[in-house]
Amino acid sequence: MELDLLELEFETHEGPELARWIDKLRALVREHGRVRIRDCPQMLAHTLYKAGMLRDGSIELVSVREEEPY
Repeated sequence: MELDLLELEFETHEGPELARWIDKLRALVREHGRVRIRDCPQMLAHTLYKAGMLRDGSIELVSVREEEPY
């Protein structure tokens, strides 16, 4: 499954929103087996990496956003 997050407004500085996205991605992996993400927000990409969710290849980051600093 391909997931493009470019158009998504993403307030990734909020812990609860990050947790909801992690849960959504886990559900998509269970349903589809593999998820490829384009334009992933940096904080979500970092969280996926730190949680070890990129190790087995079921979630692939095709591209990560180049986000502006505050």
